[in-house]
Amino acid sequence: MEINGRAYSLWGQFVDKKAEWIGGTLQDFGDSMDAVLGFKGGETKITDIILRENGADSAFFSVEGEKFGCGFDVHCGGISGHQEEPWLTFSGYGGHRWRIKKP
Repeated sequence: MEINGRAYSLWGQFVDKKAEWIGGTLQDFGDSMDAVLGFKGGETKITDIILRENGADSAFFSVEGEKFGCGFDVHCGGISGHQEEPWLTFSGYGGHRWRIKKP
């Protein structure tokens, strides 16, 4: 996918293959501030995967669910080094951690 003249092949693959993920599960573990506030996390059914413009020189990747969505600017987040099958875990700004699995 191309946004603002820049190619985002990794994130574009998720958008191109979103049908494989829709109906699956999105789990949010929150960030460091959520932990301080006692957030226990949440879970929802995946409804969409989006990559959109985020300013003139970046893009925002998000996985949307029935109850909430999780995402990040592609300069501040990515696929986590910590993975557990069958989940795919992401890390974002402020230690935000969330994961998805196919239906």
